[in-house]
Amino acid sequence: MTESLQTLPKAVRLYGHTLTQLEPAQVLGMVERTTRNSVLTRLPLDFDAQYDAAIPQALSVATTPVKTDLRLLRPELSETTVEMFQQRSRRAAGGNLTFLNRTIQLRSPDQLNWFDDRFDDYPLLWPLKLYAFEPLRWAALGFTDPQSAPDRVVDVFDQWVRDWTDSIEIGQPGYLRDVWTPWAVSLRIQTLTRYLAWRTGGTRKDVPEKLIEALAREIYRNSLFLENHIEGDVGGNHLVENGLALLMSGLTFPDSDTSWVSEGLSILGRMGAKQFLSDGGHYERSPMYHAIVTTRFVTACAVLAASDRSLPNWLTAMTTQAVAYLRFLCPPDERLPLCNDAVFGQALPLADCLRYAAAAGFESGDRPAPACNPASGETGYYWLNTDHGRLLVDGGPVGPSHLPGHSHNDLLSILLWVGGQRVLTDTGVYDYASDDRRQYVRGVAGHNTVQVGNTEPIEIGGKYLMGARTEPTVQYEGTDPAVFDGHYVTNPHSPASYQHTRKIVAADDWWLVRDTLRGSDTETESCISRLHFHPDIAITIDESETVRASHRAVADDEPPLLSVHPLGTNDVRTTTTEYFPEFGVAQERQTVELRVGPESGTTVLGYLLAPRGGGGDRYDSSGEGE
Repeated sequence: MTESLQTLPKAVRLYGHTLTQLEPAQVLGMVERTTRNSVLTRLPLDFDAQYDAAIPQALSVATTPVKTDLRLLRPELSETTVEMFQQRSRRAAGGNLTFLNRTIQLRSPDQLNWFDDRFDDYPLLWPLKLYAFEPLRWAALGFTDPQSAPDRVVDVFDQWVRDWTDSIEIGQPGYLRDVWTPWAVSLRIQTLTRYLAWRTGGTRKDVPEKLIEALAREIYRNSLFLENHIEGDVGGNHLVENGLALLMSGLTFPDSDTSWVSEGLSILGRMGAKQFLSDGGHYERSPMYHAIVTTRFVTACAVLAASDRSLPNWLTAMTTQAVAYLRFLCPPDERLPLCNDAVFGQALPLADCLRYAAAAGFESGDRPAPACNPASGETGYYWLNTDHGRLLVDGGPVGPSHLPGHSHNDLLSILLWVGGQRVLTDTGVYDYASDDRRQYVRGVAGHNTVQVGNTEPIEIGGKYLMGARTEPTVQYEGTDPAVFDGHYVTNPHSPASYQHTRKIVAADDWWLVRDTLRGSDTETESCISRLHFHPDIAITIDESETVRASHRAVADDEPPLLSVHPLGTNDVRTTTTEYFPEFGVAQERQTVELRVGPESGTTVLGYLLAPRGGGGDRYDSSGEGE
């Protein structure tokens, strides 16, 4: 059976496997979305009019919960973050609209074309961020109140709201794939409730009543729509966005006859129980999405605490665990580890997230219950610390089998910080397009682990497809020295056939990484262990094959920041690869490849990582040194 599967075309195998892993709710959601998007739009029905008719003539608006949350969040943003939001909002109001580090010069920012044909040249996420009103979010978080913002920012963004309410209808062909994509609708609701609270705050008395009415009606209309389009087909972090949006909208209209507060809490409760693992980590195993989802739960707690409703115990407990795990993940430079699909600039900066959580009552002293300590490893990230730095190893599964979208082949990969500086990095993400860069960031070659031949331990393809999984088994001892021992065997349905064991020992001043591989593939293919260095790090290889890594900003006569002593191989090479710290940003970096084999029997290779000043500097590759 396995051999017959391997004869199928790769795309057929991957689609087939992906479909078998989907949950029933996802399949039903896909059928429903396709039907609505392609069939219902052909019927002689005016969906937009039906939604408009469901909006009460007089809406009573309560902005206190969201205003309170804004007053809680904004002071916890760093000066750099605030300046960034201010600059972006000014540029957007001036006609320079930038998302994903790609800019379009608007022909007329006062009369925005929501369907500019230039959007087609950019990833779908680009226009979705516009449809989510992200520039209005920048203004609400960047300026304390409208009085402190430039008049141009306020006037242009107010006009965008008016234009939107006058021109965007529900039910046009393809509407669920662009303007009315439920994920964008959820973010739009969150942003518009914040913009309404921000716009009516401060001392300014000349806020047009028609603007307030337009904002209130648009929030209500979007919430009616979202209530009917919960993203069961996508699942994952999208459902958390759905839940928070309904909760914030329900609190904004407390006198309306809706169930949005209870529905929002119900979604958050179900998703929190499903998506947060026992150690507090998010099940998609992306630090970026963990930060986003955790921040949403903090916001839910903040707006509920500011209303006349009680805060459910389960919501407090889930948020406490999630914040504690985010704090556990925090590296020395206080920036997200870029594991799985993760980049800078999409979530709030990690340090800002943690300060916001603390301001909301989730203090740094909060820790997971002993039985759910991060070291128990369900999420799978482990720290191995020495006197000179911290090493993070990914020893967990790649992600939920029914959600392959954000999963990478990063089994047993490592990241390293020395002296507080990022030295060994993951690859990040350029975008979510189906191209060579997408395959590279998801493939084993983009991570600091071992590849056998040209195969992937888990087959990947397209934007998000993933084949038959394998999961590592891990033993971890956080004692002195700390020891990590991880092992996996490729799935019998995978084209790859081998097993990999990685043992890491962290002593006072060095890390030892030892890889053992065996299986039919290792007897016919070479094994390559890769180390991807941060772009700020320059590397050289001396006559003994020792790799010296130095920060580019220091003098040439300074001792190297890190020495890498290869073990079990004399074939040490350097190459240049790409690093994607933000969407749309590509930087060159140096990568070291340690090669060995093919060999019959067992293949063993590895390296000693010796920071400057550590005892590993005395290592002798001949085996005679200390």
